[in-house]
Amino acid sequence: MKPSESLKNILIEESKSLKKLFDYPSYLAIHNLVRRMDVVIPFTSRNSKSQQEDYSEFRAFFDYGWLPLIKHYYSKINLKDNLPFTLMTQELITLCDTSISYSGKIEFCKQLLNYEKADLIKINRENENSFSFTFLHENTGIEQFDNKSFNFYKNRIVEKVIELKKKEKPFDENLIKEKVKNIVSSPDGNMIVYHTTEEIDDFYNQQGHFHMLRTQGYDEFDTKDSFGGIEYWRYIDLIELFMGTALMRVDACLELKKEVKTIDLHNTLSYTYYKDKIVQMYSNYLDLTSEVIEQIMSCLSLTKDNYEYYLDYPSAPPPMFFQVADNLLITSIAGCLTNPIILLNKELKRKYKKDYDKAVNNRENRFRNELFMFFQDKSIIKVSRGVNISFKGIHTDIDAIAFDTKTKTLGLFQLKWQDRYQHSMKERFSRISNLFEKANEWIGKIKYWVENNSDKSIISSLQINKQYKASDGINEVYIFVISRNQMNFTGVELDDTVAWSSWHQLIESQADIGSNMDNPIKEMFIKIKALEPKNRLKRDKLPDKVNLEVELRNYKIYNK
Repeated sequence: MKPSESLKNILIEESKSLKKLFDYPSYLAIHNLVRRMDVVIPFTSRNSKSQQEDYSEFRAFFDYGWLPLIKHYYSKINLKDNLPFTLMTQELITLCDTSISYSGKIEFCKQLLNYEKADLIKINRENENSFSFTFLHENTGIEQFDNKSFNFYKNRIVEKVIELKKKEKPFDENLIKEKVKNIVSSPDGNMIVYHTTEEIDDFYNQQGHFHMLRTQGYDEFDTKDSFGGIEYWRYIDLIELFMGTALMRVDACLELKKEVKTIDLHNTLSYTYYKDKIVQMYSNYLDLTSEVIEQIMSCLSLTKDNYEYYLDYPSAPPPMFFQVADNLLITSIAGCLTNPIILLNKELKRKYKKDYDKAVNNRENRFRNELFMFFQDKSIIKVSRGVNISFKGIHTDIDAIAFDTKTKTLGLFQLKWQDRYQHSMKERFSRISNLFEKANEWIGKIKYWVENNSDKSIISSLQINKQYKASDGINEVYIFVISRNQMNFTGVELDDTVAWSSWHQLIESQADIGSNMDNPIKEMFIKIKALEPKNRLKRDKLPDKVNLEVELRNYKIYNK
């Protein structure tokens, strides 16, 4: 039996034993798990009541561990039950930590099995009770460069936008925090009570908007794209309000904690809400029908309808709402403040497939228009739509075309707007297959077409001559493949004559790589090449591989 098959059988048995560890009514189990998540996930520092000796290791497995546990309890929950709310105790906190941590170890090891299927690692059996794994590629981890490019965009571009918006509508944050302090109380010494004001609401609504701007995924669709008869901007608008409310809740709980030392954040951060009441409240606030609010919230909630589908994604962010009874929701602070867009977009695809496909078809025009914003020089002709070409049995299309009449430089672009794959190796394989197989085929066709046609024929086929009548020819041709999301994948070799870039890598290269070149298309090509992993690694090394050791009862899994 292969080592990976042996490990898989062990993980199956360990999963069975885990279900016995947390033998608790589903309604209360989900409550307790969410409350623990709401303390651990939003806060980076160790909670004083955690019994974990190594918090960093515990935190590493936490994101993997909560999903299968919640899935287990959702499979058994009866939405007709409505049990009384109980306070978290140290015993329950310890039980949650033990369960989530152990569950996370099992799920992480399952992820190792998926890594082996993806040819990223090799699993070996050292002896009866231990397994090791080794990385198969020298450039393992280049995916992090896409994350670095997004962080550059967030920290250098988005933060500037936020600063400008703050100046347009300034608040005295210290004064607001002082006012929050004055409105919180705890009549019983365990729970929190506060009644907000219009000024406080306005401040946290703004904070919710800023939090959204820092979040990945909200720009996946145009604001006017419609899903189930509701425009996308309304979904985003309501999420921003929920985010602002969550940020207010965090500040209120922390202010109360300063005054009442016995307060436990587990009992104040998360809160339950009757669904019909929260729907009516936001319906009145936004002057929208309750049906609209309920439809939007259904796409932000984990329910009996979608829990199997969503919780199968490894290390997925928590949802904003957990349905625990027919008319009862848990509002999760962690869900509000991580990335609720992930669930939203998946639910829009699941529930409104025709609308989703229509919105996806609209992406190319938007992508092309945003790309052309980098070419402001009047000498550059930009073809406003994709162009089909046909030559000696070759049929393909070019998504975006730019031609510099001053330097006679031609840029040909393939634009790929793929959904993010997060941690799913199945989706990763799909993204790689769809992106690189089709892109390489396209590149081959384009190169052959360019090499076997005259400059005049190329200019005519690309419809450049409709805007540019001169026939001085083409001096240089540059080929680009731009992906909206990930572009760097461990183990994937790329054609070195082409500029490959994610959208955020393109933004980073344009903003951060200096150049005095008077040739914008060539300059874009060179800047992208400067941020390719092989060039970036010369000055920006990948982090050292962590020596990881996972213990599962009698078994040990570690990397060599």
